[in-house]
Amino acid sequence: MDREDLVCICKSVSYGQIEEAIHNGAQTYEDILEETEAGSVCGGCIERIDEILDRLVIK
Repeated sequence: MDREDLVCICKSVSYGQIEEAIHNGAQTYEDILEETEAGSVCGGCIERIDEILDRLVIK
């Protein structure tokens, strides 16, 4: 996925913005929601956000 690809269409949140939120300490969907508002409208992107978190967050 490219940094410019939209993950949340409703709020125009890109993969790069989610990646940056994770870099800044986001560890959960709720953290991403708080920082970017992704997933706050229709919820259709929550699964994609969870997949990104699974890939990028060190557990």
